[in-house]
Amino acid sequence: MKNVFASVLALGLVTSVPTYLKGAPQGAPVEPMTAQQVRTAEANAKTKADHLRLASYYRSKAQQSQVKLADAEVQLKNWSWMEGRSKVPNPYTSSKSLVDQYRGEVDKYNQLATNHEKIAQSLAI
Repeated sequence: MKNVFASVLALGLVTSVPTYLKGAPQGAPVEPMTAQQVRTAEANAKTKADHLRLASYYRSKAQQSQVKLADAEVQLKNWSWMEGRSKVPNPYTSSKSLVDQYRGEVDKYNQLATNHEKIAQSLAI
């Protein structure tokens, strides 16, 4: 059982390495934005640069959630043998909840980034 866990952990690490090695997207802010800065930027975004900065921030958040989603999917696969168990919560149901949560985050952040990119394009015209 210990070897299986170590193998799964190693597999998860190997599959997530390329994501961490990618460079920051072009035009990404040098420093990460705080929650307060995001709220302020959302309220005051008027220029193309403002919207592109927000889009870059949301793409970054989507990538972070994608890494978490990949890890949660590996975990879900490992606990799939407990899918039909009646004891709740069990590791399978907890893993399933995490997968659903991270998938929702990825979709939400990608949608927000797309919206800001569209606004930025309309301001360029």
